[in-house]
Amino acid sequence: MTESKEAAGKAASRLFKSEVSQNPGLVLLPGGRSPISFYKELAGDMLNWNEISIMATDDRVVPLDNVHSNTGMIQREFIDQINQSSKPQLIKTFPENELNTRDALAAIKQRLINNVPRIAVLGMGSDGHTAGIFSENNMEQYCYHFKQSYDPFERVTISMDIFLKIPRLIFLIFGKEKKEMLSKVLSAQSMEDNTPTIFLLKNGKGTKTIICDTQAAPDGFPIGETEVIV
Repeated sequence: MTESKEAAGKAASRLFKSEVSQNPGLVLLPGGRSPISFYKELAGDMLNWNEISIMATDDRVVPLDNVHSNTGMIQREFIDQINQSSKPQLIKTFPENELNTRDALAAIKQRLINNVPRIAVLGMGSDGHTAGIFSENNMEQYCYHFKQSYDPFERVTISMDIFLKIPRLIFLIFGKEKKEMLSKVLSAQSMEDNTPTIFLLKNGKGTKTIICDTQAAPDGFPIGETEVIV
């Protein structure tokens, strides 16, 4: 299964490299453990990173050196591993404590007002949430913060409204716990379902690609890169 995850990481890296070479600018990247194989491959690619800036798709309100920080994880697992002088700018606007949440939200909004990201790489939870968005009903224009009742951290996420406008969406989905939901996402019977991932696939204006490993792949689903049209 490790080989499968590495193969999926390579497929995602090739696609991302091709896209940003043609359309540099602001890109959104995920946190968590799933994208580490993708970041490992991507860090070895020789790109003109100076033309690229990166933000996390969402983050917890914790310091950057906290293990739960998505921005910190992108710094450690990706930016710090690039072995060349040219590196992308990592935008660190997500709040690190509850006191600066308001200012951070204003800074994120200001960055996004006239700068729709070119590409977003997204994960998916076993419940169908994506990028820290747990409900498609919140249609804030740029970003918002919230706290799940079971979660010890507040969270900040870029809004669904922004993801709907991004021209290239790449879903990177790993792990057997995702198989049931991915089967549902790809099923014609799911089209009345509005979990965030399904809603974004149905309504997003961009080109969408799903890349998964063998553990997450539904029966008969091709491993690797698959364009999704819904």
